Amino acid sequence: MIRILTLCCLFIGLSFGLLAGPVSPGTFYEFSFTVPGVSVTGCFPADPAGNFCIPSSGTPTTFADAPPWTLSLPSGGLLLVTDAFVSGDSFEILDFGVPIGMTSAFIPDTDCGDDPVPCLANPGMSHAEISLAGGNHSLMIVPLAVGALGGGSGYFVIIPEPHIGVLAAAGLAFLALRRNRQRRQN
Repeated sequence: MIRILTLCCLFIGLSFGLLAGPVSPGTFYEFSFTVPGVSVTGCFPADPAGNFCIPSSGTPTTFADAPPWTLSLPSGGLLLVTDAFVSGDSFEILDFGVPIGMTSAFIPDTDCGDDPVPCLANPGMSHAEISLAGGNHSLMIVPLAVGALGGGSGYFVIIPEPHIGVLAAAGLAFLALRRNRQRRQN
């Protein structure tokens, strides 16, 4: 009886472990969480142990499977993590169980909706930009604070290094256009 119970527990543990898998750079993944200190999960049904998530109505996203999320970057990259919907949540990010960063402070009662791009751009939302070195990574996210709604969801994306320059150039071009528009208005 004990052997059968042990084998069943081992099978269930391995089954959930097999759900964790590689993530692709350039894809926004949505994750879910409940309480501070307990690792986030993916979103149901991609992660059967995850919570139900509301897909983005704007930027294409994918429900994350069970963590840890693994990938290999040939020459490094940038990990972006953001809270979504209503502010009040913050996170610690770990790579192979070692803390590599935390998301920023938030402004209470900020609402960025369900799209990760506006959430990343909103200064009222908790988010992080973390450099990743080239090589293998095994990422997990742990909530440090959870808002009054008691859980929720957020997003992460990995941008490989060659694309970081393109992202920076686009940001600089946006700032230049904005500066020119402000000069014309004055």
